[in-house]
Amino acid sequence: MGRQTSGTDSHRLQLLVDSDGDREALQSILGQRYEVVISDELESVDCYLADEQLLAQCRGRLRRLKAEAHPTFQPVLLLQTSRGGRQLEAAADDSRDPPLVDEVVRAPIDRTTLYRRLENLLVRRRQSVELAHQYETVQKRFERLFEATNDAIFVIDPTDNRITECNPAAAELVGRSRTALLGTAPEELLSSETETAAGETPETAETVGAFIESVVSAGDGWTDEFICRNHDGERRQVEISATAFEAADGNSVLFSIRDVTERKQYEAELELKTQAIEGAPIGISITDPTQPDNPLIYVNEGFETITGYDAETAVGRNCRFLQGPATRQEPVERIRSAIDNAESVVVELRNYRNDGTEFWNQVTIAPVENSDGEVVNYVGFQEDITERKERERDLQLFRKAVENSANAVIIADRNGDIEYANPAFEAQTGYSRREILETNPNILDSGEQPDAFYEELWETVLDGETWEAELVNRRQSGELYQVDQQVSPIRNSVGEISHVVAIERDVTDRRLRQQQLAVLNRILRHNLRNGLNVIEGNASLLAERVADEDAQRLLSAIQTRTADLTELSDKAATVRGLFDETEPETDAYPVEQLFATIEAKLTELFPDLTVTTEVADSLALRANSRLTPAFIELASYTLEYNETSSPELRLQATPDSERGDEWIEIGVTDNGSGIPDHEWEPIVSGEETPLEHSTGLGLWLVHWTVSLLGGEVTIEPVAESTRVVVTLPRVALDA
Repeated sequence: MGRQTSGTDSHRLQLLVDSDGDREALQSILGQRYEVVISDELESVDCYLADEQLLAQCRGRLRRLKAEAHPTFQPVLLLQTSRGGRQLEAAADDSRDPPLVDEVVRAPIDRTTLYRRLENLLVRRRQSVELAHQYETVQKRFERLFEATNDAIFVIDPTDNRITECNPAAAELVGRSRTALLGTAPEELLSSETETAAGETPETAETVGAFIESVVSAGDGWTDEFICRNHDGERRQVEISATAFEAADGNSVLFSIRDVTERKQYEAELELKTQAIEGAPIGISITDPTQPDNPLIYVNEGFETITGYDAETAVGRNCRFLQGPATRQEPVERIRSAIDNAESVVVELRNYRNDGTEFWNQVTIAPVENSDGEVVNYVGFQEDITERKERERDLQLFRKAVENSANAVIIADRNGDIEYANPAFEAQTGYSRREILETNPNILDSGEQPDAFYEELWETVLDGETWEAELVNRRQSGELYQVDQQVSPIRNSVGEISHVVAIERDVTDRRLRQQQLAVLNRILRHNLRNGLNVIEGNASLLAERVADEDAQRLLSAIQTRTADLTELSDKAATVRGLFDETEPETDAYPVEQLFATIEAKLTELFPDLTVTTEVADSLALRANSRLTPAFIELASYTLEYNETSSPELRLQATPDSERGDEWIEIGVTDNGSGIPDHEWEPIVSGEETPLEHSTGLGLWLVHWTVSLLGGEVTIEPVAESTRVVVTLPRVALDA
């Protein structure tokens, strides 16, 4: 048979019809619409029209042709006569392959039916061609994506546990060729993170295999628990996204592997930094200047600890909420100016905690820029420097106190080289500070103290003890002067003695006064007392021999005045003794014992006196027995102005209601007119004048004794009399 064509339609049909008459008739019908092909060989057409006889002959070839064309639909239309057609159709439908016959037209053939059946088949073919083209496009895109993706792609046969396909990125990741990877077991490339550097753990293969099984079971999976080892033994952390799919030759699993080593390192570094920021002992905050009022968007635990505000309360607010009444505007303005100019700034200012307490805050603020140089955040560091500021304040006060101290102060190193001297030292020694610094204090050596004196001084101080002594130094002018010196060790932060501080008080004038007092005391107690004794003795002898009454009155006046002067001499000696004794620091003198001693002595001096005592609780004074003469003198002075026939004296001791329980108030009250003002005014003013003075040493003795014990004496009016109140420090009886 030759090939015959007719018609202009683009669809090509091949007639496989054995009867010439049927072939000519069909050609005539179909040629009006389609290109008809008549040939003994199967050609590439859009549809085959076959009768039962030729279909049986071409069945095998048609099946192969349809299979090769798949997924493009290759239609076969059966032109069926009444003979045997049903059996052929059934046989085709029972085949496991795609149906051989797609449509059937039975004789007698109707033109309309034939056209309709053909159009249905051709539409299906056209659609399949479009789908096949799309499939091919998608497949090509997938292949390009498969080849070009940065992620390593492995296709794994889960049954054989072998790699069946991979992309260039996979070969690059493991450092092997694509050919070498095909057929490789994934366990040779992947291991769990718990694997040691020496090689696989026994669980490694099971772990990878278990993951593949889970993907097959669930359809997909994800993990970041594997390490990929390349050809050089380098270990890379990977993240695997896996999916199961059905391929032409069975089930497969696709691994998309991404190298996340750097990301993991970054995450670990970020986590470390985050922990460091959260655990930092200082406050760290971040603000967002792109939002209105530049609010806080982050604060760490250190910020919460320092300020007392938790993150929930602080975030969203401008950090000015920490300011308060004592916050100075100068550092605040510096912060605002730095933010306006996108600059860093460090300030110290007073802030307030959530509970209202004040603290010193050292604030450091710095801008944070993005890659374009735009400020996107401000990071702030808050440090509580309250203790440092208090130390600075104390140090400043100390410096002012030392600089203005009336005592000379020097600081020297362990070698004795002077590193500091205050103005009082300059004035006392005559050396300028420039001359003193870096100079050994031997420049003050007068030669009055032996070398052993200074050796003992340094041995004592370097042993950690304080040295106290009185010595003679020499000024720059060459004159000698006496000082009370106290030298103490100074330890550094590790407890080592690094320096010494010496405090010197010029006692030259005091020593002269003491010498003068000693001489006057000797004169009062020895020369004057002896003279008075001679006068008193002679006056007594003369009184025995003289009978004249006028002479007796004169002698009596001499004897009285002599007794007064003798008593005054004794009081002067008592006053001298006061200043020879040191202040009691831990002596506890029970008030009941004091009152009993006073009562016994006053009853002896004033037989007609009635003494009443009142002591609240068990009270004790920081004093000793030298307080007794002062109270005897005070009571005696009071009773001298008591003109009643039955004098009474009341001693009352209670805790001081105004000063507190650490003080004792002792009241001395009599039933007379009390001590006159002219006797007490010199004591109040602190000096005696020609027009205003006390008649003796008695009240001065009281005043000096109480003052040396840290107390004070006052007079209060009580009715027509007066009440003398003595206030003294209190101590516990068991002290």
